[in-house]
Amino acid sequence: MLASTLLEDGTPWWSIAGSFLGGAAKEQAFRKPSLRVGSALAAITLGIAAAPLALFAPLTPANASGINVTIVISKPNDAARQLESAFATHHFKIAVAERPVSTDLVGSILSVSTVGASSDNAGAISELHGRCNGGESGCVVGLVLPLHYSGSIRVTVGAATRSKDVHHLYLAIEP
Repeated sequence: MLASTLLEDGTPWWSIAGSFLGGAAKEQAFRKPSLRVGSALAAITLGIAAAPLALFAPLTPANASGINVTIVISKPNDAARQLESAFATHHFKIAVAERPVSTDLVGSILSVSTVGASSDNAGAISELHGRCNGGESGCVVGLVLPLHYSGSIRVTVGAATRSKDVHHLYLAIEP
């Protein structure tokens, strides 16, 4: 039961088996010789029982394991590149666009548009709210996605304005 829970949480099967076998070995050092044989047999039995669980763990549906990827913008002036890198690392099909904004919104996520979402992906993306670049609260500073998210989305982030863009500022209004 514990091994299957750990597998669902993303712990590798070899780590679980190694931990159990290491604990069993330590236990053997302090037991009577007759109990050592029983501990060794229990360790071997658990190792054999855990192997099939490890083989089927990758076959779980995308949201079944409950494992999420949290991506937080840590460098507001480089938000687009930071998001693109994080999305590529996890093989997400996510496009990032920049829109010139006031200084307070630089590095904030302005919008998340889902493209061709199925009912399986509806509501799968959560926004993380935090402090804006100017110190006020309420800006979207990160996203939480299922590890195996397969939808296509477009994320728009606030970028510093250039002098010629000042008249096209985008101001986010929080609902």
